[in-house]
Amino acid sequence: MKKLLTAAALAVAAVTLSAPPAFAVETGDFHATGIGPYPGDAINSAEKVARTFARNTGWLDSQCYRRSADVRSHTSYYSATVWLYCQR
Repeated sequence: MKKLLTAAALAVAAVTLSAPPAFAVETGDFHATGIGPYPGDAINSAEKVARTFARNTGWLDSQCYRRSADVRSHTSYYSATVWLYCQR
């Protein structure tokens, strides 16, 4: 009887450990570049483009946030690259 209970407990544990997660999380990464006369303008421009990419693939604005931005100075303007991270 003890062996039967042990075998049953191991079988339940094996099924529990191999079960898929109760819910799956989908993520997406997007990046884009933009330019502007000031660093903030360049970042906003790049983020607008990245959000357009995300929206075109079915993501909502509320599901995405700006993960990072890289701004470069040029002679008369700034350029920026923005990375968005989306999760649902």
